[in-house]
Amino acid sequence: MIKLKFQILMFAMFGYFVMGNFNQLSAQIYCQGPGCSSLPINSDDMNRIYTALQTNYLNEVLDDMSTANAYALVNTIPGGVVNLNEFTIGLGISVAQTEVRKIDVFVPDYGTLEDVPSVGVGLIPSLFIGMNLGYVFSSKPTLSKLPWYSIHRFDLYLSYLKSSIENKDYDIGRKNESWIMHGRTTGVELRYHLAEGDKDISYLFGFSGVSLGVGYHQANYDLKYKLMDYKVVLNAAYNTDLTWKADNEVNYNNKMDAYTLDIRTGIQLLYFFRFSIGAGNAWLKGSSKFQFQRFGPVTISSDYLTLLGYNAPTSYLGILLEGSGSPKQKSIAYLTLGLELNIPVFKIFIDVKGTKDIYSGSVGVRMSL
Repeated sequence: MIKLKFQILMFAMFGYFVMGNFNQLSAQIYCQGPGCSSLPINSDDMNRIYTALQTNYLNEVLDDMSTANAYALVNTIPGGVVNLNEFTIGLGISVAQTEVRKIDVFVPDYGTLEDVPSVGVGLIPSLFIGMNLGYVFSSKPTLSKLPWYSIHRFDLYLSYLKSSIENKDYDIGRKNESWIMHGRTTGVELRYHLAEGDKDISYLFGFSGVSLGVGYHQANYDLKYKLMDYKVVLNAAYNTDLTWKADNEVNYNNKMDAYTLDIRTGIQLLYFFRFSIGAGNAWLKGSSKFQFQRFGPVTISSDYLTLLGYNAPTSYLGILLEGSGSPKQKSIAYLTLGLELNIPVFKIFIDVKGTKDIYSGSVGVRMSL
């Protein structure tokens, strides 16, 4: 009986981990049909274990996952170039991770699992354009020193990427597996040149200026996953096996928002290297909804029942997990570092943002026009 409970417990944990970003979950194991009384499963005990696992560990993991996904949004605009004096278009990908934590998890009837890790990971792709408003809507500046209200002091970045991926289109996964994901990222960032950089940067050294930026970024993802006719064999006491055949179905939606305010400065070295450094704050919010369900017939077999010539009546076993969540930290102050390789026409950038507990990095390429 203990072995059976442990296997169901591990199966449920797998369902949580593979699907990511949810916070407060409800779980239920249930059985239907005349054969339920013959199964060596106590649904009340199992639901009690689920609740303990959720309270003592799973909520902590899911908080980290939500925070990481929201924080990845902060790094979707390149920072290697401090003040933009041109028009640019590019593609990048941002990844965020929370610091790994160790948690002691108490589970009734099993004891305490010590130093179980908890970590959150987020990934956001983006397609962006950036422009100096003076460069686009006006001629090149004629004054040696621009007034504070000059349109040439303003840079505007816009990002948008809408995608839809289905495993059947790319022949990914197993034959009995199907999934489809719809995603959309949007963003806008306005930057103001507090100080202009050197007009004619030498091949040795140049000052890139100082800029102040405000931004808003959003990501919305929807995932539907199904694994058909997946068979699980559970080993109970007295050489008893439960064969459970059912479809695994997952529906998951995640919408995250990030509002940013930061200041940035930098230098250009040996013409090819642009370094930037800065600090800022991000205000994070969002919500996620998750549902995992599995319901199908379960058969029981054992040497003892076979000897008695007994066939257990048909029964159906189900698991339902559903919940919603939001980022763990609503406001985050961070430091930022950027590096851009100033190759003619094409620029390769790497940006890193971080706090004591959360790290975010992005890499991409942009074309300067």
